[in-house]
Amino acid sequence: MSATDDQPTNLLFITSDQQRWDTLPCYGREFMQTPNLDRLATEGMVFEQCHVPAPSCVPCRAALLSGQWPSTVSGMGNSCPPAIAPTWPQRLGEAGFHTTAIGKMHFSPWNAMGGFDQRIIAEDKRHVYLPDDHVMYLRAHGLERPHPTDNPHYFEYHGASVFPHDAGLHVDGFTGDRATDWLRSNAQRPFAAWVSFPGPHDPYDPPAEMAEMYYDAPIPEPVGSRDELATKPKAQARAGKSNARSAMYQIDYTAASPEQIRRWRAHYYANISLIDDRVGKMLAVLEEAGVLDRTLVIYTSDHGDALGDHGMPFKSFFYDCMVRVPLLMRGPGVSAGSRCPALVSSLDLVPLFYDALGVDKPDTLQGQDLRPLLSDPDAPFREHVFSESGAATMVRDHRWKYAYYQTGESELYDLEADPDELTNLAAGEHGDVELEMRGHLLQHAFEVHRGQTHTPTPGGGRTDRYRAEVEAEYRARTGQ
Repeated sequence: MSATDDQPTNLLFITSDQQRWDTLPCYGREFMQTPNLDRLATEGMVFEQCHVPAPSCVPCRAALLSGQWPSTVSGMGNSCPPAIAPTWPQRLGEAGFHTTAIGKMHFSPWNAMGGFDQRIIAEDKRHVYLPDDHVMYLRAHGLERPHPTDNPHYFEYHGASVFPHDAGLHVDGFTGDRATDWLRSNAQRPFAAWVSFPGPHDPYDPPAEMAEMYYDAPIPEPVGSRDELATKPKAQARAGKSNARSAMYQIDYTAASPEQIRRWRAHYYANISLIDDRVGKMLAVLEEAGVLDRTLVIYTSDHGDALGDHGMPFKSFFYDCMVRVPLLMRGPGVSAGSRCPALVSSLDLVPLFYDALGVDKPDTLQGQDLRPLLSDPDAPFREHVFSESGAATMVRDHRWKYAYYQTGESELYDLEADPDELTNLAAGEHGDVELEMRGHLLQHAFEVHRGQTHTPTPGGGRTDRYRAEVEAEYRARTGQ
């Protein structure tokens, strides 16, 4: 997969925002209309068990940019700007690749370059106060980007609104169209592009022409309910309630009715179909330019969305609907028409970027080498994956998922017996499993600590208390 002087491998890294894993036909959601993502799945590899390094926007993006755990780069919350160096666009740019970031990056400041040669900026749908390129595009068409609460039906359907203009003016349509234009102009030079769609992140706002696509679809009901949260960490019952006091939200998403949640899901799916349409345009441009087959195309998301599962909105915890995402890959060296059952982290993509484009990797990377899986999807890989959120951390293997919170609360799920993660088994009869999983968390904490080159942000990252508690219990119960 290494690049050559006459036939370099390009990189087209496409991310959506807040797209849970079970939203495409290749993951069992057969009614979804996503022919272009279906093409990536058919002509490339579907990773069945991809988990994010953090179930929230800024920490995960910090990891995807640096190849390091969020707590290593001190990016443990959406209000915690990370300290990142080096970044893969910086290194690939120095090696002669033309690099661009198109769409939502969530950098701080918002217009920072992040190591890219060029940016076309379309930030969070709720950040209407930023004069980014999407805002300038709308103004050129005599429009202002609407505040989410101003879109039709926002309050009626509790956040499931309709964008009242055509798809080309929607932030996802804009992002995909600008990416298509950029690829058309740059396809004949070595490139590495990150195209980051702001959708299907809430508010669930497809353009009017697409809003009804899934109203009659067999949309699944949410799993679980708020009743189960009585046995879960207390933070879960509080999540989302403060949105009613936020000028950006103005509603309590936890109070949505079943009808409103169904509308969330229908609009969310329509947003994904809009993204799929623009992915198709990008693939068509690369095919027309004759470079598609020497471009590594990767599609994934930064985290998922509960969409009412467990009676919760959005993300930031460790349920599969929040930490498990689609991962599709097509290109040089990737087995076509294959599925990979291995546990992988999206952190593992960053070493692949360097390897695929033939650029030396920095010694700061903390992901694992994915390349063996591309030719043999059943090859041995990770025994465990991790995810971090504030002062909590998750570890899972193929059967068990365990999460430990700084408060001392924890979660344990038997994913074979309880794939919907309804029954918390922590502090019960599976103490041996909890002990083993805490040991893995301790080892992960040590790995993060070794990689830190900064002073951890107060209140963010792995705390001394966390390490001390886990290490003391592990030693006491093992006699070491």
